Amino acid sequence: MKFGSFTFQPQKPEGFDFHVLRLKLETGIRLTPVPDMISNIAVFADNVAVRNHPDWISQSPLGPAKMGNANFNIYWDVVCATQPEHRAEQLNYIADVDRQSPGICLNSQYFADHDHCTCPRCKELWQKSGLGWLEWRRKEVTDYIGQIRDVVKKDLILSIQPDPVTSYERYGVDFDDLAKYADAFNVVMFSKNYATPWYFEMLARNFKKLLKKPFYISLYVYGPGDSPKDVPTPAEVLTTSVRCARAGADGFLYLTDGASQMFDFQKSVVEDTQLRERLNSYGGKPVQEVLDRVTSWEKIVK
Repeated sequence: MKFGSFTFQPQKPEGFDFHVLRLKLETGIRLTPVPDMISNIAVFADNVAVRNHPDWISQSPLGPAKMGNANFNIYWDVVCATQPEHRAEQLNYIADVDRQSPGICLNSQYFADHDHCTCPRCKELWQKSGLGWLEWRRKEVTDYIGQIRDVVKKDLILSIQPDPVTSYERYGVDFDDLAKYADAFNVVMFSKNYATPWYFEMLARNFKKLLKKPFYISLYVYGPGDSPKDVPTPAEVLTTSVRCARAGADGFLYLTDGASQMFDFQKSVVEDTQLRERLNSYGGKPVQEVLDRVTSWEKIVK
């Protein structure tokens, strides 16, 4: 089992097997790659691209994939997944970043949500394909991931939404298709509250059954601009980690703004000996691997 840091700042907290930098955000902001940090890139979620090219935004009968459209779980503006100029620019960008990074971790590399995209180009491409609507969307996503795989020479991690049942209908994502190109998956389970850890454990069990490559689970610890009342308690994050580990997760990514927030998280779970003793009763090797990792943090925080 591997443990990674997942940070907005180009910082590498101690006590992890690898580090992932939020290099290109959904806002469109781009940082400089760090040679020993895996680069996380948001592909079609891109506020800057949509601001510069409003006609590129993904369309649907329920409106565009625009931040604020309450018909969808969208918190940023999303470019149409067939937009040729954006596709080409992102492909070149990913290839360039790959040359400067130990690996690539993608997210939003699929359609914005259900019924996207119905722009004139997508309608024409679909009608010319001779395929059903859902199958055409699947092919568009899979073929583009294949192009990305051709230019990524390092490890490729593909992030997916925590929807084991309808990702095909919503995003055009077929897990078996993507497994042909991914070295690993990252199931994004960000939440500001993990008070019901059984729910996340259930999702992990589903993904263990469905995914044909190792998968990480991303958990939310402390983001930019957060205050302690806004985020999950460290106890919730550790409990959810243990529950997902026993459900078959191959590793975890912990999201923080930077190293100091990660240190605070590590210190809190190290000092919560009562919780660690209780979680130890869950038994099994995966549970012990998580708790052993916490034990290894003792020398960092003391």
